[in-house]
Amino acid sequence: MTCRTCPRPAWHWLWWHPARSLRVHWTVPSCSPFCLNLWRERRMVDPNDQEVAAMLTAGDIAGQYIDAVGRTDMATWSEQDWRGFIEAVCGAYVDSLIEQQIAINSAVAKVQAVPG
Repeated sequence: MTCRTCPRPAWHWLWWHPARSLRVHWTVPSCSPFCLNLWRERRMVDPNDQEVAAMLTAGDIAGQYIDAVGRTDMATWSEQDWRGFIEAVCGAYVDSLIEQQIAINSAVAKVQAVPG
């Protein structure tokens, strides 16, 4: 097994030692405390403004999907309902990020096109 942060082997911490409890097996494979901290820092990033806007868009789409299904009790949803929900939310999130990037690229192109 390799470290989640770098390509080195993750044997230093004996993270999959059979004598240890199962709780220890749920940790992230890493080769050192330094790499483990780097991995945690990369995973605990606060969302930027574009990601927050995309989440809000995805939330609106999620509400529209739930209204379209007509059942707010998600425990009664079929597998097809759940798949559609996930596709709608993830698709809206990604589409929003793409639309924002297109708008940013367009604004940058306009600024760069202005003769100096």
